[in-house]
Amino acid sequence: MKPKVLVLSGYGINCERETKFTFELAGAEADIVHINDLINGEKSLKDYQVLVFPGGFSYGDDTGSGIAMANKIRLNIFKELLEFIEAEKLIIGICNGFQILVNLGLLPALKNNYGEREVALTFNNSARYECRWVHLKKQSDLSVFAKNLDILHVPVAHGEGKFYATSEVLKELSENKQIVFRYALQNGDLADGVFPYNPNGSVSDIAAICDKSGRILGMMPHPERALFFANAPDFHNVRESLRRQHREIPEFYEPALTLFRNAVNYVLEHPMLSRELKNDALSYADAGVNIELGDDASKILYHAAKQTWQNRKGLLGEVIVPFDDFSGLRMIDVSGLPAGTMMCLGFDGIGTKVEIAERLNDHSTIAFDLLAMVCDDAVVRGGEPVLVGSILDVNSLGSDDNSKIVQMLQLARGYVDAAKAANVAIINGELAELGAQVGGFGDFHYNWGAGLVWFANKGKLFTGSEIKEGDAVVALKEAGFRSNGLSLARKVFKQAYGEDWHLTDFNGNSLGKLALTPSKIYCNAIVDMHGGISKEAKAKLHGVVHVTGGGIPGKLGRILKPSGLGADLGDLFEPAPIMLHCQKLGNIKDAEAYRTWNMGNGMLVITPEPEKVLKLAQEHGIEARCAGKITKRTGILIKNKGVGSSKEPELTF
Repeated sequence: MKPKVLVLSGYGINCERETKFTFELAGAEADIVHINDLINGEKSLKDYQVLVFPGGFSYGDDTGSGIAMANKIRLNIFKELLEFIEAEKLIIGICNGFQILVNLGLLPALKNNYGEREVALTFNNSARYECRWVHLKKQSDLSVFAKNLDILHVPVAHGEGKFYATSEVLKELSENKQIVFRYALQNGDLADGVFPYNPNGSVSDIAAICDKSGRILGMMPHPERALFFANAPDFHNVRESLRRQHREIPEFYEPALTLFRNAVNYVLEHPMLSRELKNDALSYADAGVNIELGDDASKILYHAAKQTWQNRKGLLGEVIVPFDDFSGLRMIDVSGLPAGTMMCLGFDGIGTKVEIAERLNDHSTIAFDLLAMVCDDAVVRGGEPVLVGSILDVNSLGSDDNSKIVQMLQLARGYVDAAKAANVAIINGELAELGAQVGGFGDFHYNWGAGLVWFANKGKLFTGSEIKEGDAVVALKEAGFRSNGLSLARKVFKQAYGEDWHLTDFNGNSLGKLALTPSKIYCNAIVDMHGGISKEAKAKLHGVVHVTGGGIPGKLGRILKPSGLGADLGDLFEPAPIMLHCQKLGNIKDAEAYRTWNMGNGMLVITPEPEKVLKLAQEHGIEARCAGKITKRTGILIKNKGVGSSKEPELTF
C-alpha cells in the first residue's frame, strides 16, 4: 500500500496538480480535495497520512496572503487538523500554503501551542511580486522532509514572502533547530539579506521552518516546480557540460524529489501509520506492549540484580538461589537470627525527578535516588537495609527498530552501582508497559518505586528518647535536591526559562544536569557507625535524620518530639548553588526553602561522639561537619544560609 496524500484545493489555490504529480512520483497516492469537501464531511483527514497546503493565491490574497483560508479552516475543521497532528502525521505548506500555516498558528508552535500566531510572512522588500530561482542551504535535520538534503535550487513566486519574527522568537527558533532552510548563494554561503539571493528580505535569510516535532514544514520556495531537470534556468548550460563529459542527462532534479520521498518513507517506516495503510488487525504490540522487548528488558534488570547479590555475601541477606533463572526463586536464610531481631518493610519512589532524567535522556544515576529514599529511611530507626525489590512501570519499551533497550541498560548500570553504595541485594522486581497511563517528557516515560526489607536489633532501635542535651549534631553534605521539592523547582524553572528550562546554562552546566545530581547514599556509613544488626558500634549514635520532604525543621523536629528538646544549628552546609538560584528566581522565602529542600544537608547524625562520626564519614567518602548541638530549649534555631540570610541571619522553627 502507498501512503495517502491529501492535496488541498479551492478558492485560488493553483499549484495542486504539480504537487499531486510530485508526490505520486515519490511513491504516494495523492488526491486533490476541495476544502468544502472536508468541511461537509465528504472527505476526511483521517483517511490520509500527509496533508499538503499548496501554493497559489487563496481568496486572491485580498485580506493578506493566506489569512482568509486560514480563518475558514480554523472555523470549520481545526479540531480535525489538531487530531491529524496528534496522530503524528505530516503537513507541508508551500508558498501560499506556508502563509496559511503561519496564520493558523501551526508554525512555529514554539511551545507546541498550535493555534497561536508567533511569526509573519509579509510584503517583499522590493514591494513587488518576485518570480526567480534561488538557492537554499539546509540548517537543521529536525524536519522529516529535509533528510539527506543539503543545498536546493528551486524557484520562488510570491509577493508576500518576507519572513518576520521578533528577536526573541528568532532566538527560540534557532535554539530549537526549527529553521530548516535559509536563502543562500550557489556555494552554500548564506545570502546575508542580499537581493536577489534573498528574494524578499526575510530576516535571518529564513526560507523554511518546521514545528518542534519536525512533522510540519512551511517553505516559501516551490520544490515541486523544480522537479524536472529541464525546468532550471541554467539547464542548457548544464546539459551541454554533461554532454561534453559523456555523462547522462537526468530527467529529474533529485534534491527536489527527495524532499517528497522523505515524507513517503516516514509514513512507511512509522509503526502505526504503516499499519494504518495495511489495515491489519491490532496486536498486543500495537497497544504498546512488546513481549519480546519486555523479556529482553527483564533479563537486563535480572542480570543487574544478580551482580548485587555479592553485596550481602557472608551477611544477613545473603541470597540463596535454588536454580539460576531470571524468573526463578531467590531467598535468604533467617533461621539463625538471634532473639530480639526485628524486621520491617519500607517503600518509596523517586517522584518527579524521573521527568528530569527523561528530559536529558540520561537514566544512569536515577537508581541512586531510588535506593537513597528507601535505604536511608531505614537507618533513621536504627535498621540495616538488606533486600530491595522494585517495580518499574514504563509507557513503552518501543518497537524492534526503535527500542528503549539503551535506556534500560542505563537504569541497570545505575541499579548495580547504587546497590553497592547502599550495601544491599536486589532480590526481585517487576517491569510493566502501561502505555498512556505513564506520562512524562519525551517518548520514554516511567515511574520507579522500591520496597526494602530491613532488620534491626530491638535494643539498638532509635526511639528519640536516647537524645540528650548537649549531643552534637553532625551534618552530612548533599550536593543536589535528592528526590524532594523538585515539583517546586521544576515549576520555578519552567516559569523563568520556558518548557525547555533544562537546557539553560548555569555556572557552566545545564540546569537539567544539576537538577539530576544523584542523591548521596548514606546508609552504609551509618550502619558502619551504629553496628547494624550484628556488629559492634564504632560510634555512639542517639538519632539519625534523613532530610527529605519537610526539610530539617520537619524531620529533625519529628525525632526531637519524644525528648522535648531543641537544636541550635549554627554551621550547616551551604545550599547547592542551584537551590539558591531557584530561590531567587521563585522569590522563595528562606524558611520555606528550609522546609522544602535539604539545603545542602542530606542527613543529620545526633551523637555524643562527633569526632568518631566525622572520622567514619570521611572514611566512607562523605563530607561532614559538626553543625550544632541539642539544647534544652525547645524549637530549632538555624543559622540561615539561604538567599535572604543578610536580612534574616537566623531562622526559628
